[in-house]
Amino acid sequence: FVTPHQFTLNICNQLKGHIVSDAKAISLTKGMQIDDQGFHLMSSLIKKELGIDCSVLMGANIANEIAMERFSEATIGYSIEENGKLFQQLFHTPYFQVRIIDDVYGPEMCGTLKNIVAIGAGFVDGLKLGNNSKAAIIRIGLQEIIQLSKLCFPTVKDSTFFESCGMADLITTCFGGRNRKCGEAFV
Repeated sequence: FVTPHQFTLNICNQLKGHIVSDAKAISLTKGMQIDDQGFHLMSSLIKKELGIDCSVLMGANIANEIAMERFSEATIGYSIEENGKLFQQLFHTPYFQVRIIDDVYGPEMCGTLKNIVAIGAGFVDGLKLGNNSKAAIIRIGLQEIIQLSKLCFPTVKDSTFFESCGMADLITTCFGGRNRKCGEAFV
């Protein structure tokens, strides 16, 4: 699944009845669906709607740099190790390094929440407040991502935040992502 999060439920509804029972999914989608019962990460929504396992791929990788085959890395979060290893084999290349971890919710929360921090980093850039301020936004943002992730999903592992999907993705997004550019342009 590589789609804006707001389309995931509709895509799942279209797929129902058209996939084999032992299918496996991987989501690169960042975001969450919010309803009266709370918020739902895309991997949970896919698993619930389609009845299949769903891993996630997140990390410090900006698409145009991957397309140019510049070195990048990513993290695959899995709940079934066999599926994590399969997806690692599919995605890993000499210029796109993929590590697997036994944590789906941690990488997905990092991939979702980093964009909020990146907007703040963009505000700092737009206001010309300097690198010290930007570093503080990133550090405090990472603390808050960790706190919210562990509050909502107690099984999230501390080590996840030191993978490509955690700190590295946050840094990349706060320096080169579109949400940072959006925050800077807003100012």
